[in-house]
Amino acid sequence: MNKKYLFIKAISVLIGTIIGAGIFGLPYAFAQGGFLLGLFYLLLLTGLFLIAKLCYTEIILRTNDNLEMAGYVERYSGRLGKIIITLCLIFGTYGALTAYTIGVGEFLYSLLNPILGGTQVFWSIIFWVLASILIFIGIGIISRIEVFMVFVLIFIIFFVFLKCFPYFNFQNLKYVNLDWRIIFFPYGPILFALGGASAIPTMRRILKDKTYLLKRAVIIGFFIPVIIYLIFAFIVVGVSGKQTSETALIGLTNFTDGNLLLIGGVFGIFAMTTSFLALGHFLKELFHRDYHLPKIVAGLSVVSVPLIFFLIGMRSFITVISFAGGVLSGMQGIILIVTYYRAKKKGDRQPEFSFNLPRLLAYFIYFLFIFGIVYQFIYV
Repeated sequence: MNKKYLFIKAISVLIGTIIGAGIFGLPYAFAQGGFLLGLFYLLLLTGLFLIAKLCYTEIILRTNDNLEMAGYVERYSGRLGKIIITLCLIFGTYGALTAYTIGVGEFLYSLLNPILGGTQVFWSIIFWVLASILIFIGIGIISRIEVFMVFVLIFIIFFVFLKCFPYFNFQNLKYVNLDWRIIFFPYGPILFALGGASAIPTMRRILKDKTYLLKRAVIIGFFIPVIIYLIFAFIVVGVSGKQTSETALIGLTNFTDGNLLLIGGVFGIFAMTTSFLALGHFLKELFHRDYHLPKIVAGLSVVSVPLIFFLIGMRSFITVISFAGGVLSGMQGIILIVTYYRAKKKGDRQPEFSFNLPRLLAYFIYFLFIFGIVYQFIYV
């Protein structure tokens, strides 16, 4: 198969996995402490997570067997490592599913409340019911359209830019809040938005015998979402400033017209719904295949927890993605780097690329991730 096609397909899978609900929470995270503070965190965490992703890439390339993240961690870091990384994956997925339930409910409420009425909680539950039915039917395969969604997202961002340009105010970008209660706020949402490492084994399988392209595909596939995030946050914060809403587009309607909410809202609903189905399908298969739960029990285990989280009071979109990013993504980053050092000694394959991560830099990364975990527990 054409090398260029495989390379582009591998990149697209990573982009589609990284970009999800997190993009809608980024402008709010940027707006709290100021755009410049948000930019600082985006650049810092991009560097940290790129290192973690490259560590994971080298782990994969040092292993003959085609495994998933939990399998690679178990191979080199033992059963305890597998348990921790599996819990991170499971609760990270639950966090994302809860965030989608909240986010889609907000979009549906904004679009349909003027016509049909109903509260935001009502519309979130309606979405949860419909999405849960599809999870049981097995429509999780809809995640295959993620590549198409990336191109639609680029179009939406271009549309938002054109609609917002007349209302753009550079003064909104100069605001800075260094209050200690705010200064660390962007950490969790940005880390949540930079995930997607679970796609790298799939990228390896896509590239087949051209695994020498994996490193470059990971780097390109990681930086494209970062650029998209930066442009989106720049546009939204530049228009709505401190009045930026938790899901970004809804707050923009106070400054622009309803067409922006209609087009952006429809896209947001579609993007989060497909992500909900894809992640729900992944988690159901994990419970069914790896833990041998009957399909009906696996399905109930997937859809019930987000509803429970929502009903007991988890109604803040930004709080959910902050916790999932700051705690679970941080733990995942630590485990992947620890496993990377062990794979260097125990790997059974000569990798196509290798880099030497200085121990001192690794300890600094551990410190930042641990600090972020502690902060999120305090914040929540």
